[in-house]
Formats: sequence, structure tokens, C-alpha cells
Amino acid sequence: MSLRTGAAARVCAGGLAGLVGLSACSKHAAPVEQRGPVLSLYVREGTPAARSIVTPAAVALALGGLPPEELRRLRKHMAESTDGALRRAAPGLFDLDAPPDAGAAVDPLQQSLPDLPALTAAANVVGTPWEAPGISVHLGAGCEPGATRCVPLFGTASGEGDSMLRRGRALTWALADAGLLRASAAGRAQLLHSLREAQLRSAGVAAMVFAASSGNIDPSELDPLRHEARRSLETLRPDAPQRPWLEALDQAPASWELPVALDPDELLVVPRLSALARLPDFVSEVEAAGTFEWAARPGGLLTDRR
Repeated sequence: MSLRTGAAARVCAGGLAGLVGLSACSKHAAPVEQRGPVLSLYVREGTPAARSIVTPAAVALALGGLPPEELRRLRKHMAESTDGALRRAAPGLFDLDAPPDAGAAVDPLQQSLPDLPALTAAANVVGTPWEAPGISVHLGAGCEPGATRCVPLFGTASGEGDSMLRRGRALTWALADAGLLRASAAGRAQLLHSLREAQLRSAGVAAMVFAASSGNIDPSELDPLRHEARRSLETLRPDAPQRPWLEALDQAPASWELPVALDPDELLVVPRLSALARLPDFVSEVEAAGTFEWAARPGGLLTDRR
């Protein structure tokens, strides 16, 4: 896997892009070990400005990481959901594990859709640079000049226990904890099918599955979703909390793109946010899907074979 060409950042003088290990970019940066892409961590003063995490690009990526039948199910439940149910679904868009209101009616939209965790994960995947008070993390092909630390996105690095690295990886949780699989041409289709089936289970721990770095959403699936989004927006007040998600869906492009490139024999499995506390379950679910080699295990652990 290498950094997506269109998402390339500044590279150290003399550094190599792609899969090779990189040396430190400055006297302040620790050496990068194992494989790229690379996370460049910066100490930043103050609190970053607020920005929307629900964007058309994130919605398109979420839809692209779902089985095709889920788009049809999403449209069906959006059409069936009452205005009140749609309003109640808003808090669950980013936290499905939150307890429901005791007096709330059953919401078919929230109860039936495993793609809401996909939106959470997709928003994180496209979130570079990731920022929090005191820290900024950039994804690039190589170590950026002036970075305080540079570490591989996939793999392990020295100083794994230091607080800055822990915070940086926590900010980039969707990619840093993703599983990167390498499958043979003969078994790849069956592995993808099994991963998709596991993704649909209500107790599943995978938010998105990708067999390519980019793709297009079938217009016959996307256009009706946009229509339902516009219909729902007509009934909502201007400050309704679910407006950003519906507006982004209405404007979602037909094409989607990961910020990292997959090799032809690779698959990327992105966990749900709720799965981070039980990554062994995520690993077990992926391993049960078929035969493959781990290129990068969730949690940043590299092995040669599963």
C-alpha cells in the first residue's frame, strides 16, 4: 500500500515515497520504521478551529465501503421513516451504542442500518489533518519537514508507549486500526464476499470493506438516496442536528477515493468506532472470513501470515 497520489504531502529532502522506510526528516523527528504511508505529528499551540466532519466526500466513501444492497436498504428505510423517527435518529448517526430514549418510539432507520458506523469511520478516514488540542497529525507519503515525530501508518514504531504517539494514533483510529489483507487471485472474491456478509451482521465489528482504492457509486442507487435526503430536509428546522448528514448525502459525489492506495491483491477492512475496545474480536471476525496474509494487523501489529 502507498499513499494516494492525489493526497501526497511534502516529502523530506532525499526521502522516498511509497512503501520504503524513511529516515528522520529533521533532528527532532524519530526514524520511521517498517512501511508507509507516514503520519507526521506536530505539537500545536491552542485548540483547533471547529470543522464539520460530515462532508459529501465522507458520505460517498461510507457508501462505497458498504455492500451494494445496503444502499437499497438505506433508501427504503429513509422513505419509510417518519419525520419524528428521522429526528430521533440524529443522535445515533455517530454513536449507535448510545442508549435510546426511554419514551422514544422504535425507529426503523436507526435500528436497521449498519451503515451509520460507516459514516463515522469514513469521516475519520478523510479527516487529515487530524487535530486536537496541542497536536496535529498529517498523512503523507513521507515525513514532513519540521514534524516532531514521524511514524508509519501501518506497523510499529519505537516509543510506542509515549503519549504523543498514542494520541496521534487515537486521532487516526479508522486507518491506524484497520486490517490490511493480502489475498490470492483465486480466493480474493470469496474473501470479499465473506467479509461483506460479516459486515451485515448486527453484532459485526467492521464498518467498511474496500477491495480498491477508488470507485463509483451506481447512479441508480445514489440518485434515489439524494431524493430521499432532499425530501427529508424539507421537513426539518434550520438547526436540526441531522441536517449536515442529509445535506452531505444530497451533495455526495458518485465517486469515492481512499487517501491511501491499495495494491491489486489487497483488501482494507475498517473497524467500527465501537470495536476499538475489542480489537481481538475484530481480528477474529476478519480471520474467520477466509484465507489471506496479514499485511498489517489492526492495532499496528505486523506479521507475515495469519
